[in-house]
Amino acid sequence: MNLRNEIIERLTALTEGTSPPEDVSEWATSTMQGDLPELLDADIWQALDRLSGADLKSDPTTYLHSTEDYVEWLREFRDQ
Repeated sequence: MNLRNEIIERLTALTEGTSPPEDVSEWATSTMQGDLPELLDADIWQALDRLSGADLKSDPTTYLHSTEDYVEWLREFRDQ
């Protein structure tokens, strides 16, 4: 599977609530530290950057980003 499709899968999992933000954030951060040639694509890098912050919290119990944010990220990424 290519990285673009994997990003779409991870974003979809966030929008559907089937993957916790912590798992997606960890995956994105790890991927960004790799050496895949696709990382040179600005759209892919932006998506990974957003996903790496999917688990940020505005307070100890509230995520900074909502499902609506994830839906928008997915829409924007697909439209690129």
